[in-house]
Amino acid sequence: MKTVKLAVFGAALALATIVAVLASPAFADNGARWEASLLGGVQGLIENDTALPDDFVNIPIAASVGYRASALFAIEGELAWLIPVANTVDTGTGASQDLKSPDVLTYQANVRAHIPVGSPAWSPYVTAGLGAMTFLSATDADNYPQLESSETTFAINFGLGTNLPLTETLSLRADFREFVSFPQDDAVGLSDGTEADPIWMPRGTFGLTYRF
Repeated sequence: MKTVKLAVFGAALALATIVAVLASPAFADNGARWEASLLGGVQGLIENDTALPDDFVNIPIAASVGYRASALFAIEGELAWLIPVANTVDTGTGASQDLKSPDVLTYQANVRAHIPVGSPAWSPYVTAGLGAMTFLSATDADNYPQLESSETTFAINFGLGTNLPLTETLSLRADFREFVSFPQDDAVGLSDGTEADPIWMPRGTFGLTYRF
């Protein structure tokens, strides 16, 4: 059932992307339709029953390339690296330990719906997308969970953000998203062997966007 729901979500989002691109009028602001962003900030991994006994807070670095199909709609591809830092966590043994979660690579295709305010360059937006996450192998003594090999999962994201123009081509960007990873029920380290809870990963980032 979970697989069917995810497939329906993916098909609906893909259809929405195609409609947004093909049906929207052409967007032009000094000829700048493409944009590239570089963002950094904080990202959490929220406690669940099958993989994470406590919350982790790490540092994400995200790079994206987007295309403004119209004044209201854009499509965007993002690659992100979640860099683990030591967290004092309770693993359920009654004693806290300084541990790090695995490195995580994220690949997402997104649709953004913009709300113009003043100019196309400065517009809050809502966004949603789908793709994958790879939890890299992590076998050091301070890693939790321990992963003998990398695990790639289906993932979605949704959130909101805004751009604040600095020049005609450069703007500040703030972005908040909720990522959700769906490990397989038998994923070693991310499940209990029979089922796997979704892993919720809220992220807040801030950086620069260049339009060209």
